[in-house]
Amino acid sequence: MKTATRGWLQLDGWQGRTQQEVEVVGETATKVRVRALTCTRLAGRRRSLEPGQTALVPRHAVRNEKANNAEVIQ
Repeated sequence: MKTATRGWLQLDGWQGRTQQEVEVVGETATKVRVRALTCTRLAGRRRSLEPGQTALVPRHAVRNEKANNAEVIQ
């Protein structure tokens, strides 16, 4: 069984690009299953995850390293 790795979920919004640390627990051809470490905002109106919940997000939204030009949401 593959172990979970840490990654950064990056979102583009009206205030600019933000990123949140998540745990990557699985992958499909076009999506990545992430588990929230903190209260995590997702794309869409009023969509969020509580710590421990999982969701499928587009593969391009998750990066392995933190971007220096994006605000970190805690």
